[in-house]
Amino acid sequence: MAYFPMFVDITDTNCLVVGGGEVALRKVNVLLDFGAKVHVIAKEISMELAALSEETDHLLLEQREFTPLDLQDRKLVVVATSDNELNAQISMMCNEGGIPVNVVDDKDKCSFIFPSYLKEQNLVGAFSSSGNSPALTQFLKNKEKEVLTPKLGELNEMLGRWRQPITELFPLEASRKSAFEQLIDYALCYDGIPTDEEVEELLGAISMTL
Repeated sequence: MAYFPMFVDITDTNCLVVGGGEVALRKVNVLLDFGAKVHVIAKEISMELAALSEETDHLLLEQREFTPLDLQDRKLVVVATSDNELNAQISMMCNEGGIPVNVVDDKDKCSFIFPSYLKEQNLVGAFSSSGNSPALTQFLKNKEKEVLTPKLGELNEMLGRWRQPITELFPLEASRKSAFEQLIDYALCYDGIPTDEEVEELLGAISMTL
């Protein structure tokens, strides 16, 4: 089984996590990291999850049994319980209802999986082994830390602000690509991130050569 790599905006989406232990906590943290609204339902909820709910209004906890009605209006479901029969039932209901579902440590019951990822502001790098080897994706993630630095996260935000002006200044795709490449090269050699005034001056110089 191979999973198609796709980044999806889950900001403020209604997500459900069934389970309240350490594994559920890890998945909740990932969902919150990408701006989701997370509803946790579990018979037992860890102290760590309880503490986390005090820090954000995007996390709702309910200590009770799961019911099929809990799937209503969900955009994404994560199942992290030790009850294999319950996990299978929720997976089946999600698949029948067209709801993306992840059953932790059971890739055959998943319609999506969590990659190992690094996130610096809105810049994200991720690895997936299609569920075959989380250890390998973790290894690659640790290697990626040497490349995907906080500075690149700041650079990505700066490039986002300048994307439209650069598109207007360089209407030809080849010229626009060259301008972005020169701007990135300059920024990576720069001590910090160039100011908007410095970027404007650099773009003016680039436009005279293209």
